Amino acid sequence: MPRLITLSRAARLVGVKRGALQKKIREGELRTFEGELLLSDLLHVYPQTQVEDSSMLERVEQIMEQAVHKAIRTPDDAPNSDALAARILALGRELATARREARRLAGVVNGMQRQFDTLSADDHTAGDAFSKLRDWFEQAMADASQSPDDDDVLAREAFLRVMAAQVRILPSGHEFLIEGSDSILEAGLRGGLALNYGCSNGNCGLCKARVCSGQVKKVRSHDYALSETEKSLGYILTCANTAVTDVILEADEAFGSQDIPNQEIDIRVKKIERPNERVILLQAKTPRTSRLRFLAGQYLSLDLGNGLSQQCAIASCPCDDMNLQFHIPLTSGNPFADHLADNARQNDTITVRGPAGNFTLNEDSPRSLVFIAVNAGFAAVKSLIEHAMALDIAEQMHLYWITTSGNSHYLDNLCRSWEDAFDNFHYTAMETDDETTIEGLLPGIAGDFDSLAAHDCYVCAPDPLLDGMETWLHGSGLPHSQLRLEPVRQLTD
Repeated sequence: MPRLITLSRAARLVGVKRGALQKKIREGELRTFEGELLLSDLLHVYPQTQVEDSSMLERVEQIMEQAVHKAIRTPDDAPNSDALAARILALGRELATARREARRLAGVVNGMQRQFDTLSADDHTAGDAFSKLRDWFEQAMADASQSPDDDDVLAREAFLRVMAAQVRILPSGHEFLIEGSDSILEAGLRGGLALNYGCSNGNCGLCKARVCSGQVKKVRSHDYALSETEKSLGYILTCANTAVTDVILEADEAFGSQDIPNQEIDIRVKKIERPNERVILLQAKTPRTSRLRFLAGQYLSLDLGNGLSQQCAIASCPCDDMNLQFHIPLTSGNPFADHLADNARQNDTITVRGPAGNFTLNEDSPRSLVFIAVNAGFAAVKSLIEHAMALDIAEQMHLYWITTSGNSHYLDNLCRSWEDAFDNFHYTAMETDDETTIEGLLPGIAGDFDSLAAHDCYVCAPDPLLDGMETWLHGSGLPHSQLRLEPVRQLTD
């Protein structure tokens, strides 16, 4: 019986990115059946799979956790006993079915062998066609007995199924894995999905979804009361339930900025850093009951009180919606930035409003990604990159970070850690004397690619530079629909 495996588990099994598998699918090397792959096809394309050597994958996962500021979880954070028991039971049923099918097929094969032996006893009655069939059968049986042993691969795949449940969202078809004691909502956000939710604490009911198949378990109580009709139809709160077995859910997702509600939240300062004289790094935390919903690349209005406010790009990933990061340019005559630099302290309250902006990732595009950031334009680009990593869909990602005199690549080590961890990520640090010479660097960027038309390009730079960069990129063959531009959010002289 052919063995099917989901795209997410297949990627983890062979230690590659989902984007690499999607490329193989587009090129016809891998076949899909309702979104799943044949395990035999996967092993044919990746014959050198070493299931016992997971050190590289673990290193990638660790760097990814650090890169997007996720809480580090230990390897011992296993599913609870109920989830393990249910998943082992499901595997047991599959094993029983496979054994029954194997016994049936073994009986058929033995019967065929007896028929061949009977007919071969009198070779003069056997025609040429029969002789060829008999030879083929004997060779096929010999080849089957000498085929490479894939028991280790099958065992690894079974282990992944026990340790992590698969969730598929309808109607989008998006999927993600749930590990440990995560709720469905938490795992979905970590996986880069923009699932609908409000408080994330079981009070508002906005994360309501319907279970189409599979088994879930409540992991925390909630105040929101589902009606008896909703319960009978299979509705749950994703913030309060985890997947026990593989699950298919009907759930709302945000597919654009129009699907994200306007919010007003008081956040608290966690840390303020000055990596150079031109930028402030602000890290802040939302209340547990008022997490911020946003799309990667969007911005907020930050209000310090006393008339001090400024629009700032969110520099963190939506997958960690409680921990926010902002990169605020220090420009002359900017009292907002001056106050943060001189007076802000840990646990100070900042009111944020939004989010806003359409500098967001085209998640449905099959093209590789090119990011160009100028100075503190890296903030919005960083959010997009971390989101693309969480989605795990981009075949290739290229980051060009251009800095001008007096600025620096203030998170250069982070960018280089991405390049070290991900085979599909490439980082180039570029410098120039002043902003007027930036267009002179663009031919060097375009020269790295056979055709810019094969990529989606995201540019965040000071507003005066955008028109010139847009004109040059379009003139170099980049279609208008594949270019998204965003000005650096700052106060100017």
